Amino acid sequence: MKRAEQERSLQTKNKILLAALTEFASTGFDGVSTRAIAKKAEVNHTLISHHFGSKEALWKATAKLCFEIYSEHNFEKRRNMQDAEARTLVKVLLKDFIKFCANYPDIHHFLIQANQGDSERLDWFVENYLRTIYDEELDIIRRAQKLGLAPQGDSMHIRYLLLGAATSIYTFAPQFARLSGKDPFSDEFIEQHVDYVLTLFTTCAKKL
Repeated sequence: MKRAEQERSLQTKNKILLAALTEFASTGFDGVSTRAIAKKAEVNHTLISHHFGSKEALWKATAKLCFEIYSEHNFEKRRNMQDAEARTLVKVLLKDFIKFCANYPDIHHFLIQANQGDSERLDWFVENYLRTIYDEELDIIRRAQKLGLAPQGDSMHIRYLLLGAATSIYTFAPQFARLSGKDPFSDEFIEQHVDYVLTLFTTCAKKL
């Protein structure tokens, strides 16, 4: 009985976290209430206080969830390609980063909202999670630059150019879908988008 209760408690907590990710990604910390998150999760709002204590703590737990999703995704790819040739590995990691942006748009939107919010909250996020992610991404970009797969120059600047190219279409997904009549989240479209972004960057790398 106790184990069943623990499993239900964990399921409830996960439902709240996923709902919080969607809501924080949509309107930011100040734009959403815990009641709205509870409604999205289809749970009693008192359970948020029970599991997380406060809205601030829930936001931090959601930030941690973003990091865990990214880390697991990235770790699996690295583990599965330990013996790959360097050029192939970098290409696949760049491709995988673009796919991640497409498959997890709420995480990108959460990062955008975090960047617009309270500076202390952003400082906490950067120091506890984002710096680790960025260091890993910069390592991939520097390796790509050495192999001629990315433009030369400041790797942090190149990272944000790549991020913009990879994610902007998903930031404006509803608008793009209406204008183009295409689903930017379909598997076929994502593959095409990946090819376009990689072609753009590798072509620029060859010309510069």
